[in-house]
Amino acid sequence: MKKFFSILVLTICSITMIVAQNAEQIVDDMVNELGGKKAFYEKKNVTYDLEYRDPNSQTTLVSKEIYVFDKEKSFAEYTEHSMLGAKGKVTEAYDGETAWIRFDDKLSNDKQSNGVARFWRKTNYYWFAMFFKLQDEGVNLKHIGNKKVEGRDYDLIKVTFGDDIGDAQDTYVLYVNKRTKLVDQLLFTVLAFNITEPLLYKFSYDTIDGIKVPTDRVEIQSNWKGDAVGKKWATTYWTNIKFNNKIDKSIFSK
Repeated sequence: MKKFFSILVLTICSITMIVAQNAEQIVDDMVNELGGKKAFYEKKNVTYDLEYRDPNSQTTLVSKEIYVFDKEKSFAEYTEHSMLGAKGKVTEAYDGETAWIRFDDKLSNDKQSNGVARFWRKTNYYWFAMFFKLQDEGVNLKHIGNKKVEGRDYDLIKVTFGDDIGDAQDTYVLYVNKRTKLVDQLLFTVLAFNITEPLLYKFSYDTIDGIKVPTDRVEIQSNWKGDAVGKKWATTYWTNIKFNNKIDKSIFSK
């Protein structure tokens, strides 16, 4: 009997390890298909134009984004920023520790505005680098099943984070295309805004300087089955993407 239980425990442990390895291998294959984590970070930085429009909340964000991968520094100059109701030039930056915002070149001390700046600086950087960051320490991956969507076969990978990772520990479910190895869509929460029911993102990719990156995205309220329950899709476009630029790093400082 003791031998039986020992074998049972070893079998359960082996199955658990295989499932964990399976999830990690699927993500590794996906990252390699994108061009590889090493090749991505060797680009050092990126600049691009961002346009986000959500007809549900009447949110519009149009900005020029600049990121330095070392310390995840992030800067943006907006021509539209409806969340702040701002008219005139708005600039946000995150230096790797703190965020700040300026209205028409005047530094703001408003707590709410600075909170919004921190959210978008970290969020926009994260969405651009997310798939490569899935190989970071503190990211938990679990294969939770397979699903066919619109004739395509997917591995479903649940993503959670350690307690000390990021400003909020959201939950994601990646739909990894078994044929292309890319994430065609995903579900996720936005705990920073108390959104615990998922949003659904769907992606299209382009290859820029050897790296596959999402260049357009649609978004809608969903459920955990992946069914769209919202009425209108929000859109995001990344254009004029350029890696390895000459950047004046003083822009990240107050």
